[in-house]
Amino acid sequence: MISAALLLLAMAPGAADRIFQTSFDDPEGCPGGRQVLATIAYDVGCVIDNVDVTEWSNIWGYECGTGGTVPFPGITGTASGDPTILDFGRTTYIAAHFHVPDDLPQDSYGWFVHTEYNYGADLTTSISTNCGDFNPANPQCNTVATSGMNLTPWRVGGGNFCPLVSGQDYYFNVKITNPDQNTTTCSSTSPTCAVSIVNNVFVP
Repeated sequence: MISAALLLLAMAPGAADRIFQTSFDDPEGCPGGRQVLATIAYDVGCVIDNVDVTEWSNIWGYECGTGGTVPFPGITGTASGDPTILDFGRTTYIAAHFHVPDDLPQDSYGWFVHTEYNYGADLTTSISTNCGDFNPANPQCNTVATSGMNLTPWRVGGGNFCPLVSGQDYYFNVKITNPDQNTTTCSSTSPTCAVSIVNNVFVP
């Protein structure tokens, strides 16, 4: 579990200065307001500044011990699989690109959990082929979550989760649902919140 000291780091003066946003002429066609850099705590004693959060593997595939990343579906069941984004902007969004490997077995599935510790604020998430798309055509690919709830689940080959296709590229889009929300872990006067999102994966 990430320590309270790390949570306080996110609320330190100048936290908003570390957020780098893209403009409307983003080369990937993303809407304005995309957060591209963040400070992430992967475990106690493992805090990395200026992480490129445009790539999914840098968030949920990073190994503190090795300093390397693994591709989607990433790491599950370890402390390094429970990253806390310490400076998630209230008015920005993260669009983390990932590629579904051709050899990922059918009926592999996964989901994220918005933790009760380092909760931050309610989140809206989606999985889409488009960057920053929070209104995908399939309603199974969009979720609004409060503390402790699951975020958008996925499954290769369909089923009752957001369907993913092997070999296809997607974005996991995340934003704070209400930028003015005030919670016990993130004051509405803070420009950023600390948000923990846990990765869970099952590969048959």
